[in-house]
Amino acid sequence: MSLFAERRLLELRLPSGKPGDKGAAALMEYCARPAEDTLLLISLSKLDGSAQKTKWGKALVEGAQTQFVQIWPVDIGQLPQWIRQRLSQAGLAATQDAVELIAARVEGNLLAAAQEIEKLKLMAEEGQITVETVQAAVADSARFDVFGLTDAVLNGEAAHALRMLEGLRGEGVETPVILWALTRELRSLANMSQQFSQGVPLDKVFSSARPPIWDKRKPLMSKALQRHSAKRWSQLLMDAQRIDAQIKGQAAGSPWSSLSRLALLMAGQRLALPAE
Repeated sequence: MSLFAERRLLELRLPSGKPGDKGAAALMEYCARPAEDTLLLISLSKLDGSAQKTKWGKALVEGAQTQFVQIWPVDIGQLPQWIRQRLSQAGLAATQDAVELIAARVEGNLLAAAQEIEKLKLMAEEGQITVETVQAAVADSARFDVFGLTDAVLNGEAAHALRMLEGLRGEGVETPVILWALTRELRSLANMSQQFSQGVPLDKVFSSARPPIWDKRKPLMSKALQRHSAKRWSQLLMDAQRIDAQIKGQAAGSPWSSLSRLALLMAGQRLALPAE
């Protein structure tokens, strides 16, 4: 709050959701006699039923001078609808593909989604949001470049994927970010390939995927699924786990060389690795 405001804002965060004995006593004492010039904001991960029945929980929930607000997390399946509602509140209308692309980009992070929508407000033409608008909004971010890498890998563009990987390395993108992006695709491919090998139609495989596969990525995923067997995708996922150990210093080897090898194998080709 402003330095010249009449009231101060004091924020207290309790990640565990439990203040402990001394903390509980302090909270009850404060709720009984709150400071007139201070607004206390308490953030908890979850205040379950048992906690609400405690003396300190009742002081927070039922106190005469307190306000209890429960915010439920947005499920991954509900995220596109949440994004569409926020876009509407911002005076924007978006195609379904654009909404799904935003959802895929933010990975369930509501703050990131809200920030993306704020950027889109500045770029939208006549309030209309398309896939191209979303791509343009994030085209200058390393996160989008990482998604470009995964698209190249899924499409079997091994040489292009290697060039992108070297570009990301030159830009200072950390190995955990790149591994996260590749592992995300590997998990999806391993799960979908297993279903596909059991005779589940591809359209049903896509519709049941989590996170959802948006329409414009389905050709890429289809192409990748035809490239390797379910067993092979699972093996590549294990390779990704070994790279994670390398990044953490728990296994020998260069994470960058291993990422290059993984990208090539995912793309279905073997090329000479770039010099470290």
